[in-house]
Amino acid sequence: MKNYFVLAFFLSTITSSAQILDKTAVNLAYRYTGRNVLQAGLEFRLGDSSYKSVTIGPSLLYTRIHQTNKFLPEANVYYANNGQLYGASINPYAIEPRIGISLFHTLFLNTGYAFPIHKEKYFKGITFGIQLNIAPNHSKFYNKMKVM
Repeated sequence: MKNYFVLAFFLSTITSSAQILDKTAVNLAYRYTGRNVLQAGLEFRLGDSSYKSVTIGPSLLYTRIHQTNKFLPEANVYYANNGQLYGASINPYAIEPRIGISLFHTLFLNTGYAFPIHKEKYFKGITFGIQLNIAPNHSKFYNKMKVM
């Protein structure tokens, strides 16, 4: 019985992964959150509307703190509405609400404020960032440009 469950789970994962991968992109970003931060991760777009959608994803942040390299996990969520971008992220040191613009879901330009949640206040204050989302051309992750 256990083997049948594992087989059914494996087959359902394979069939659903095509739909999941079709709306997934890799993100590369630079942010300033009181210090320089490089970011890499995945973004998954929810919704079928090309101009109103929610994007969620995990990321890994890289920064130097006290002359040591730090890799920190982060989760983020964005709501895009006709190029306007609203979102938030959380990592072990801060919660950061953000606003910005989205250019065809390819480039996110954002600014926000990092609220420290840890006794070490490594991330705090006004922030800004630029994020590039990379997906295949046929992907449903990007907005399609309408030509009149």
